[in-house]
Parts: sequence; structure tokens; C-alpha cells
Amino acid sequence: MFNSTYLLSIKGKDVKRFLKSLYRRNIYFISITITNNELICKIDEINYNKLKDIKTSYEIKVLKVYGFKRIINSIKYNVIFIIFFIIGMIYLIFLKNIIFKVNIIHDDKKLVEIIKNELDELNIKKYSFIKSYDYIQKVKEKILNDNLDTLEWIEIERVGGVYNIRLDKRIKNSDEKKSNLRHLVAKKSGIIKKIIAKDGEIIKKVNDYVNKGDIIISGEIHKGEDIKNNLSVNGKVYAEVWYKVRVNLPLYYYEEKKTGNDINTIKIEFLNKEYNIFNKEYKNKRSNKKVLFSDFYNMFSINYSKDEELSIVDQVNTIDKEKYAIILARDKIINHLDTNEYIISQKKLKTTINNSTINVEVFFKVYEDISSYSYYSLN
Repeated sequence: MFNSTYLLSIKGKDVKRFLKSLYRRNIYFISITITNNELICKIDEINYNKLKDIKTSYEIKVLKVYGFKRIINSIKYNVIFIIFFIIGMIYLIFLKNIIFKVNIIHDDKKLVEIIKNELDELNIKKYSFIKSYDYIQKVKEKILNDNLDTLEWIEIERVGGVYNIRLDKRIKNSDEKKSNLRHLVAKKSGIIKKIIAKDGEIIKKVNDYVNKGDIIISGEIHKGEDIKNNLSVNGKVYAEVWYKVRVNLPLYYYEEKKTGNDINTIKIEFLNKEYNIFNKEYKNKRSNKKVLFSDFYNMFSINYSKDEELSIVDQVNTIDKEKYAIILARDKIINHLDTNEYIISQKKLKTTINNSTINVEVFFKVYEDISSYSYYSLN
């Protein structure tokens, strides 16, 4: 396998005589051509090493090297280029997997600082390594669980080496409960679809648009212009609310799995072409080959081979990836919905391919409970 051959030029007076002396020393050649006082010959490595040990006045010059030695010489000649190429590739791979910026998008500076510190502890910070999809899902779940009183929703989106963190703050009921009087207010913006009022005065109607914080059922009961009574409102309001969900998935997926099937076979190799003696051949396989016989020139060999059948998954279908991303986006919404809440409709907004990822943005209309309470006291 690692044998090499050399093409030599031997010059001097009466090269034929010199050739005969080499034969007497048991030095043999693969091929010989004699022109005037020059001998052009091909010789294997063993005989070449014997030839080098002979002291002679003849000029012996290597014209060309074949086989393993040639590869080694080529590597030595290009060693600086190869080293720099390897370093460059490692550097590019390193840069591709580094986070260069973390953007936390929210107006509440205190909340941003809390989430930033937690992300730092979870190693999602500048100059750390990019995290896997599964790890990001665990991070989101942990941050939501750690901030149940302050955080309603968190989305982590990667664009190249940048993470964009989007937050939705939870509306907290006021701690200053000097009385039990309260209004039912909207905790999210949306279009009212159902109002269940146990008491209080209904301010908004079905199909009205409300902003976050708007009073829907008031605890102040009016009679004309005057307030007749004050109550602690109880009720439920369901509305159509909207979400944009972004999902990033790796574009390419390749996997080899053994099926458990294997065959032992004898193969003939001639001029780098392989011929299977038996008809059975796996389309995808991994071969463990052992040479039983090989000729001196490595042109012909008989090999024993154990072939293991492989099942290969090679996915580059962007349509399938897009469909899967939409399913994941839908699951994100469903996972935080209660029993009476559901998705009304969905629409894919856009799909972008960035380097080795496919990014899908989906718009959802959701039927959701937007009830929250705002406490007030009598002046």
C-alpha cells in the first residue's frame, strides 16, 4: 500500500556495463530504456535504497516519484500552504459558531437587566458558542418559570451570530389593595369575541378592539352620570389576539444508520475498478476490505470484503423543512393555551434561507382569555 516507485536517469560512460554490475548486486528494475549514454529506468523503493548505497561516478538523478513517497513529498513541498489552509478553515468554523451580539428587545430596562443576567448565567452572551435548538427551548422554559410574575412570553431568534430576544411583560395586579374594588381590564390588545360578566358594568362590546389595559367590565356602577355603586368585578373576556412566531431550523440533515444486514463477498479490483463476483450489492454500504492477493504493480488485486448495509437520511428539501417549521410554530402557541383557548387561523408570512438555516415566520390569530384586574380605591 505504501510502496513507491522512482523514474531515474543514469548518465555516464558505458551505462550498459554499469547496469550489468547492478544486476550482480541483486538490484533489479521494473522497466529500462537505454539511449546513448543515458539509462532511463523505473525502480521500486527497495532496489532504489540499494542503489543509493553504491558509490559510483555515474550521475543518478530522480526524474519522478510515484506512489506514497510522491504524496509525502507533495505534502512537504506545500506544508506551509496546508497549515495555513487548515488554520483558516478552523478559524472560519470557529467564527461561524460564535455569538457576537445579544439584543434584548423591550422598553422596561429593569426587566431587560434581569433577563440579561439570567441569559449570562445560561451562557447565552457575547463571544460564547451558538447553542442548539433543544438548548434554546430549555432556556426559554427556565426563564419563563423563573419569572412567572413578570414575564408572559419570551422568543429567542438567531440571525447569523446575533440573538434577538423579544419579551412580553405580564400585567401584575396592583399590590396596593386598599380595598377589594376592581375593574376587569385587557391584559393584551385584541378584538373581543366573548364577554362573561358575573357582575359589574360592561363598558366594551363583542367585536370592539381593545388595547392592553383598557377597562372592559367596570367596578363602578353608573346611574345616569352618577356612580351608584362600586364592586369587585368577576368575569371572563375572550378575544382574538395576534402573534408572530419565528422558527429557525438547520437546512441540511445527513445521517447514516446501519440496518443490521451485511454480506461477505470476494471482489476483484483491476485498474482501480471493482468487480463483485456475487450479484448481491447494497446501494448504500460501508465496506471493510482485506487484500488477499495483489500483483507487484498494484494493478490487480483480489479482496475479501464485509459490506454493511446503510440507511441514509439526506434531507435538503426546503418545502418539508418549511412545513415542519410551521408545525413547531403552531406548537409554541398551543403549549401556552388553556382548555377553552384555541388557534383561529394561521398564515405563513415569509421564509428566508440564511447560510445553513431556514427561517420561517408565521402569523397566528388566537382565541384567548385576556382577562386581568385593576384594583382601585374610593377617593
